[in-house]
Amino acid sequence: MCRQYALDLGWDDVAARYGVAGDGMKDNDLPPVPCRRFEPKHPIGIVARGRDGRRRLAAAHWSLVPRWSRDFELPYPTYNARSESAASKPTFADSVRSMRAVVPATGYFEFKGDRPFYFYAPDGSPLAMAGLYSWWRDPSATPSTAPSSPWRLTATILTCPALDAFAKVHDRMPLLVPPDMVAAWLDHAQDGLRLLRGLRTAGPELSRSLAFHEVAPAAPGVGDADLTTPLNGAGRRPEAEQPALF
Repeated sequence: MCRQYALDLGWDDVAARYGVAGDGMKDNDLPPVPCRRFEPKHPIGIVARGRDGRRRLAAAHWSLVPRWSRDFELPYPTYNARSESAASKPTFADSVRSMRAVVPATGYFEFKGDRPFYFYAPDGSPLAMAGLYSWWRDPSATPSTAPSSPWRLTATILTCPALDAFAKVHDRMPLLVPPDMVAAWLDHAQDGLRLLRGLRTAGPELSRSLAFHEVAPAAPGVGDADLTTPLNGAGRRPEAEQPALF
């Protein structure tokens, strides 16, 4: 599961990292950054490939709504999609086939009960979380009401079973996209099911290099910096013993 994450980069830095040209970034719609607490049903930034083959950086509502849904609010959560079953689920199947994205982050949070832990690359490198997107518009819209019922971009983050010590915090974790797989993952002309199978092997291996530590719960008086600062001691690698935590 991933229901909170952080991004310490500016959108210009994200665009440069993922090869998004200046006119491919709609910065007026993107949420403010840096942000240490992106949450579901709020705007996030995603990188995807447009029909013209160019990469785009755009704001998306974090909870995917499939195009065929009659309502924007679904009766079940869609901010995450299980990588093992997304391709066979009606909500996500179309997106797996041709609407794939990366969600840039500098770290993400998982919870052991109500205790948050922050996961990140020890060298500070950004993470590319595997995402899916979809476009939705009120199906009751007519030509005369279309201007007031625009298409809305929505997205989800793919997850996979947690590995090693990560599983002691939570049994799920975001599926990461290795740098050498980003281009293929974003290419909507490629077979999404085949790509997902490969990513389900390569992504967890990349996650093994992450470090994590417990952090303070978000609460009044807790500053943004404290949301990712170790609660006690230094950050630890997954292989380290953590008797005080478990």
